[in-house]
Formats: sequence, C-alpha cells, structure tokens
Amino acid sequence: MIADLEQAAELVARGDVVAFTGAGISAESGIPTFRDPGGLWDRYDPMRFGTFDGIAREAMEHPDELADYLTEMKGAFSQAHPNPAHTALAELEREGLAIGVVTQNVDGLHREAGSENVVEVHGSNRRLRCMSNGHLEELTREQYLANMDRTIQGLRTGFVVSYQSLMPKCGVCGSPARPDVVAFGEAVKDFGQAERLAEQAKLMLVVGTSGEVYPAAGLPAYARGCGAVVVEVARGPTFVEADVRIEGQAGRILPEIARMALAARG
Repeated sequence: MIADLEQAAELVARGDVVAFTGAGISAESGIPTFRDPGGLWDRYDPMRFGTFDGIAREAMEHPDELADYLTEMKGAFSQAHPNPAHTALAELEREGLAIGVVTQNVDGLHREAGSENVVEVHGSNRRLRCMSNGHLEELTREQYLANMDRTIQGLRTGFVVSYQSLMPKCGVCGSPARPDVVAFGEAVKDFGQAERLAEQAKLMLVVGTSGEVYPAAGLPAYARGCGAVVVEVARGPTFVEADVRIEGQAGRILPEIARMALAARG
C-alpha cells in the first residue's frame, strides 16, 4: 500500500487532477448510501420514493411512510459535515493541483469543504428549482433542513391537499419549488461540463463510487481515453478500471496523498 500511496502522490503532484466521487466519500460523513446492502433502497422502494411523481403519490396515499423516509434523510444530512477526504480535495484545488470535482452526490459537502469548481451531475439538495419557471435558488444547510421540517410536519397532519402544497415556494414567482436533484428517469446535469473536465485531466482520482451508475460511471474510462491516468480509492470491489488502486477509507488515504503530493511538489 505504501508503494501505491507514493505512486498516487507522485501522479497528483503533476497537477491537472480531476476528482470523481460517489456515495462512499460521504458515507464517512454519516450519510447513508442508497445502493449498498442495508442502504436506503433496500428499505424504501425506489419506484415509490425515488421519483418525483412517486413521492407526490406517496404524499397523498401514504403520508406517514413518506414522512418516515424524509425524517431519516433529514437526520442523516443534519449531522453530516465534510470529512478529511472532502477537505483534502479542496486543499488540492487551492494549491493548484486539482482543477475540479465531478460528484454523483447531492449533499453539497464538497462545496462546504471549500472546493469551488464542483460539477454535481445528480444535482444538489442545497438548491431549489422552481417547477414553473426553472429558477434556481441556493440554500444554506439551515434553510434546507427547515424546508424538510415543514414538509414532514405537513405530512404528519394526516390531511394533505397535494404534495405541491407542502413544497417550498419559489422566491421569484411563489410557485412550488422542488429540490434540484436528479430522480430516477431524469437526465443528469451538466454532463458536458463533466466531460470537459475529464478531457483536461492528467489524473482522474476516483473516490467512493461503485462504477455502476451510468452515464457518470463512464467518466473514468472516458478520461483514460483522453490520456489520463486513473487512480482509485475504495473500500471494496468496484467496476472501475484503475491504473492504481488503493483500498481503505478515503478520509485517511486522501489527506496522506495530498500531504505527500504537496511535499513532492516542493
């Protein structure tokens, strides 16, 4: 493992690093994964709770079950803060070695950690999208949690006129606004921007993703096809084809890679 760390750090020190992250990096911040055994989709049917239409239907037919699901989500996100893996990637960007992060996560932790060039291909729950005019509104952690609280309390009343009646309102026109996240069956966001970053990368640093969810899962192979080396940090087997693979916790490994890379840069 030491040799792999040294090799990864040497590659990072060359610069033009793009990080590609998935649920595994945020699991170390306490956010439950969706697809792993025991994850949310093991306990909640994604066809019921993973689409906007499904959630709207559950609000009318099974409001208590939807409230339970949202309560679990709120509990996880309310306690989650950037971990050392997030802050290591932000440090690499500040020091000029990383040029961006492409993430499948919707938790906003990369931005909270200080990363600035972040492409959120599955959207973000720290942002609202007006269902009428498409206006986007950024949210603080406190605003996001307050919106969740109001929706959960409305569901617990036992009388729901419609799910839209429980949603936050657009700050421009007052129409219902939904979280700006990609649900099942919806197109990913800003994928052209993600591909452009992959084209610029000398190194793609893949962290905490199974490599199963397309089209995002194709980015490491796309980066390699454009000339990048692929380094993976993961806790177990994945479908990612990496040139260098380091197994273990990202929160321990990435800070060490960053430290060694910055030292090697001089």
